[in-house]
Amino acid sequence: MRRLMMQLWQDDCGALLSFEWILLATILVLAMVVGLKSVQQAVLNEFEDVANAIGALSQTYDFGGAKGCCASINGSRFKDHGRTFDVDTCTDACHRFSAPCEE
Repeated sequence: MRRLMMQLWQDDCGALLSFEWILLATILVLAMVVGLKSVQQAVLNEFEDVANAIGALSQTYDFGGAKGCCASINGSRFKDHGRTFDVDTCTDACHRFSAPCEE
C-alpha cells in the first residue's frame, strides 16, 4: 500500500494535460469575447442602415385618374415635403401658421 501511495504521489503525467486544457479554454474565451464584440458592432451597423432606409422612405404618391369612352375618375395626389417641425422651438411654426411666438 505504501508503494502504491508513493507511485501516485510521484506521478505527474496528468498535470501538464490539465494545464493545456485550462490554457486552451482561456484562449477560446478571449477569442469569443473579441468575436462577439465584432458581431455586436455588425448587428448595430445593420440596424442603423435599416433605420436610415426607413427614414428615407418617400410618402409621396400620385394617382392620375383614368378615362374611358363613357366614364372618368379623378386622380389623387399627396406630396410629402419632408419638413418636420421641432416641438421645442417655434421658429418655423410661427411663420407657417402666422401666429406670434410665445418665448
